[in-house]
Amino acid sequence: MSTDNDRVLIVGAGQSGLAAAYAALEQGLRPVLLEASARAAGSWPHYYDSLTLFSPARYSSLPGLAFGGDGDRYPHRDEVVAYLERYAAALAGRGAEIRTGTRVTEVTEAGGDGFAVRLAGGGELTAPRLIAATGSFARPHRPALTGQDGFTGQILHAAGYRHPQQVAGRRVIVVGAGNSAVQIAYELADHARVTLASRAPIRFLPQRPLGRDVHHWFRLTGFDRLPLRRAERPPASRSSITAATGRRCARGGWSAGRCSPGWTAMR
Repeated sequence: MSTDNDRVLIVGAGQSGLAAAYAALEQGLRPVLLEASARAAGSWPHYYDSLTLFSPARYSSLPGLAFGGDGDRYPHRDEVVAYLERYAAALAGRGAEIRTGTRVTEVTEAGGDGFAVRLAGGGELTAPRLIAATGSFARPHRPALTGQDGFTGQILHAAGYRHPQQVAGRRVIVVGAGNSAVQIAYELADHARVTLASRAPIRFLPQRPLGRDVHHWFRLTGFDRLPLRRAERPPASRSSITAATGRRCARGGWSAGRCSPGWTAMR
């Protein structure tokens, strides 16, 4: 079985797959991106309607292409989708091959020649290099909870949430303390009775210390380049909660994945 020596197959054309394709081009390789959906934007078109990044635009771009516009704004989901599609077009202009509507069903070793990728509907591609960049959004983890079989209400994963009307007027518990959980809980507080439940106390940091977004200081101090084991243990904040009802938050309410006015949540 023959393969092109400079070809690299990339499964998934979200931000990780697109960034990998950029790196491959920089190394003189020929990336072929295989994206199951109809758009080279990964899962972003399917996230909830109000999703807003918690990092400013200037710190949210992929290598080789600035996000554009006001660098201090926090981009909306649809802006991210548009940016990723611009990025994909720029890669295609440099020679990357992007195949949308192409679902990979199996990857096997191709003897001593690298990898064989089988596609839904038939067809096979081979290459000496392969990068898996599919993410987990299409297959969200739903843990089995004690008493779940007897629960008569609705259990909804964040991957299936789109807008508040889905649960308007109901009692809702949002489990988790990541950015999506905090942002969804904040949005739902105007439409339902909401509790945010977390396993451990949430630690809060100012979103804009000394007038600049925290990502500016992360970059300036090199914090964003620390080994993960060190970055996971920032100093504990005196402001913490294990559960919050409605929009209550340390010195403000949750907004756009961060605690307003000017606080961000850390797990």
